[in-house]
Amino acid sequence: MSTAEYARYREWKGWNKESFGTYLPNSAIYFSRELRRSGVDSVDGATILEIGFGNGEFAAWARDAGAKYVGTERIHELVQQGVRAGYDVRDANEPLDEFLAEESVDLIVAFDVFEHFEEVDLRRALRSAHRALRPAGRLIARVPSGDSPFARSIQHGDVTHRLAIGSSMIQQFADEASFSVHCVREPEFPLLGLGAKTFLRRAAVRGIRTLVFPFLVHAFMGGARAVLTPNMVFVLVKSSRGPGA
Repeated sequence: MSTAEYARYREWKGWNKESFGTYLPNSAIYFSRELRRSGVDSVDGATILEIGFGNGEFAAWARDAGAKYVGTERIHELVQQGVRAGYDVRDANEPLDEFLAEESVDLIVAFDVFEHFEEVDLRRALRSAHRALRPAGRLIARVPSGDSPFARSIQHGDVTHRLAIGSSMIQQFADEASFSVHCVREPEFPLLGLGAKTFLRRAAVRGIRTLVFPFLVHAFMGGARAVLTPNMVFVLVKSSRGPGA
């Protein structure tokens, strides 16, 4: 990924200085439930690395939740904003191994990031993540679902996207980096706490998915396990054996 590709990325995403490091109540609900569903009940006192912190939404939530936060980002202006806001953030071109000690991190998150990687870069990132995580530490990632025909508008809606990641591919990457796969699933889709209108809309969406997705999987995919929501979440757990063992 070249720096030139991200020259006007902030403007395209609608990220600005005023909104950096802020989050809405619905985001707080999503983050807490996504992590809980991934096996992380609390981040209070935990050391968290975020790969690709973007506009600082998760960073702000994690810090408010009591975590010790470290973040990386490719866009230089966002790194500068993070530093000014008092976050421990680094340029993503700086290798993790150079600023994170071995087994110094409890949790790594990467929301909507790994699809921007080339295959070789993702392999390298997972090896570095394995080294940085403490035993039984977790990596939680959200990407456009390479299993799903409904992910095309996300995967192909950003010129900086490089890699389409499907369920079985995750197992391959995990094996190479000595992670075990805790789960590959649809993202958390909270119904409660977001107001009546959102509840009704999301309840309808969930009902349709429950009825239609199993039919599509059996009719077109031979019953294989697949994540048909536009995005998927995968959770990897550090195993005791070293990468490449």
